[in-house]
Amino acid sequence: MKRKRSTWFSLVSVVLMVGLVTACSNAAGNPKATTEPNVQKSESTENPVKKTITIAVVPKALDNAIFLDAKEAAEKVGKELGIRIEWAGPLKSDASEQVTVVEGLIEKKVDGILISVNDADALKGVIDKATDKGIKVATFDSDSANSKRLFYAGTDNYGVGKQSAEFMKTLLPNGGKVAVLTGILGAPNLEQRIVGFKDGVKGSNIEVLPVQTGEDDVQKSVEVVNQFTAANPQLAGWFFDGGWPYFADPSALGEVKKFVDKGGKIVSIDTFYPMMKFVQLGMVDKLIGQDYTKMGDVGVRTLYKAIQGETITEKNMNTGSEVVDKNNVEEVLKTKKPWK
Repeated sequence: MKRKRSTWFSLVSVVLMVGLVTACSNAAGNPKATTEPNVQKSESTENPVKKTITIAVVPKALDNAIFLDAKEAAEKVGKELGIRIEWAGPLKSDASEQVTVVEGLIEKKVDGILISVNDADALKGVIDKATDKGIKVATFDSDSANSKRLFYAGTDNYGVGKQSAEFMKTLLPNGGKVAVLTGILGAPNLEQRIVGFKDGVKGSNIEVLPVQTGEDDVQKSVEVVNQFTAANPQLAGWFFDGGWPYFADPSALGEVKKFVDKGGKIVSIDTFYPMMKFVQLGMVDKLIGQDYTKMGDVGVRTLYKAIQGETITEKNMNTGSEVVDKNNVEEVLKTKKPWK
């Protein structure tokens, strides 16, 4: 046993001597070998982890179901592109709260923001601030055209307002008093629809009454429409620049039912699933729908291109619209998903 151990020590000594000679030789031929530590590069240094791109999608309000199609589309594109989609917004439609939300996103240093603004002027400052800090910002549904936003993806709001006026002139060839229901006063998209409607009825015998507001709330809108209709027996038509009353149960709109039974005419923006039953019941004559799925898809895809360094030249991307009435409601209904 001792002999074997002695032999083993001898072998180890030879190996150590060879290693020492080799080290000295390397030091002589390469001075850096004695001054630079033998540091092994970590995998993260060789292949740095790529930062996940985050795009925040900011609706006017989290309690407004019309934005869910945009959310679903944005998240689908996010998975396809391998980026993170953050859904953030105020609980209710409120410009100051929306500013606070965007300020928070700036602090989080997201890469992009796609926002439907409650008030163009109120959001301009924070949009410009985000842009100045290198965040790519775009609008959808409701624009802030005078801000530094990259582009707008959404409905031609003035156009659908004017289209609504054309429908109303056909429905009321002899004219009459027409009321307008809006959501939040000052919302850019809604204001543009009202301007388009008023411009469209110029020269006709249609008299546009003062605008009524439902404060972007379904129950409030139902109350306003019922009360105003009951208080104005000479009313001939309604233009809803958003579909709020038609997200309620038909039984809640008793005055509207009486109104249409007496020949009253209604044109409304939006073609969501809950609204289809009102067409079937004859409680609305024309619906003009917006494509929120396309807004979410186009908005996120184009922002991603901008974040990747591509130049975005198109500043206004019209996502189109559709018209629904009693002639095509059953066919259109097949393309709609029930709200959960």
